[in-house]
Amino acid sequence: MSVFGLFVIETKNYNGLIYGGEHAEYWTQNIYGNKFQLYNPILQNAGHVRALRRVLNDFEPLQILPIVAFSDKARVKVKVEDACVVYWSQIRKVIKQFEEKHLTWSQVNAICDAVQTAQMEPNKETDKQHLKDIQNAQEQKFDAIASGRCPRCGSTLVLRQGKYGKFYGCSNYPQCKFTHPAE
Repeated sequence: MSVFGLFVIETKNYNGLIYGGEHAEYWTQNIYGNKFQLYNPILQNAGHVRALRRVLNDFEPLQILPIVAFSDKARVKVKVEDACVVYWSQIRKVIKQFEEKHLTWSQVNAICDAVQTAQMEPNKETDKQHLKDIQNAQEQKFDAIASGRCPRCGSTLVLRQGKYGKFYGCSNYPQCKFTHPAE
């Protein structure tokens, strides 16, 4: 948090080769030939940004700047156009690029207080609803995929062969970039 905006930094302590697409739901970690899926950290960070916007709706418009940062042990091979994906050692350099002040220090302090208050006051009803929403979204997504539809835009899913194997991609590509690994 600074006068330049609110930086939401998703850090990942992975090693090995990390690859995937900016809009793909999952990325792949390859360690010595063993492949593991991980939820796309850009999408994960977008969820954090949405949560912060709900908590900080009194402070709109608020410049929130999402950054995904990997440890230097990883070799990140991800094509991004709009997102910021860097190594931990580059975070400071990225933040220093922002020179336009969007907030006063009193606003910064008020925002910090609002975030701390939200963290200290757990709301069981909100938590239950959040979990229910996640479960419903997952069920809808899996139902759409099982019926051969893209869960994002409703178009047909097509089996494709990529650099790293077979996957299902949206027939509406490049407008919709949804992908799902082939089982």
